[in-house]
Amino acid sequence: MMQKDKRYVAFVCTGNTCRSPMAEGIFNKLAAQKGIEVKAESFGLATISGLNVSENSVKACAEIGVDISDLKSTSVLDAEIEKYEKFYCMSQSHAAMLVQSFFVPENNIEVLNISDPYGGDEFVYKKCCNEIYNSVQEIIKKYEN
Repeated sequence: MMQKDKRYVAFVCTGNTCRSPMAEGIFNKLAAQKGIEVKAESFGLATISGLNVSENSVKACAEIGVDISDLKSTSVLDAEIEKYEKFYCMSQSHAAMLVQSFFVPENNIEVLNISDPYGGDEFVYKKCCNEIYNSVQEIIKKYEN
């Protein structure tokens, strides 16, 4: 019996230290709970690889039982773009850049419209985390059938 190829999705934002790592962690936790064999990763369009995830993102996720403290930023230049079946972008500008600069087909991209909490307080990050959680729950539903 041939093993099915592992499936990957990517969450994309600017710096890959706030929104997309939260989405990656939440997706992977929910997918594991539901036995969905799709792995999320994340990367940023204007960052360098190896930065720590922001402290407020780690805290906001920890409150909902998701540990992202070990995640590090990944630059789009270091991401293996061809392995992802779907790209979930935090904003329209991220989607536009993927299409224009990295030739990702538009039908492989979905825009989540999550505003950037960068520089905000813990409350702003919690609100952002909740928005991401709700978006990810909708995404997970698509993989359940």
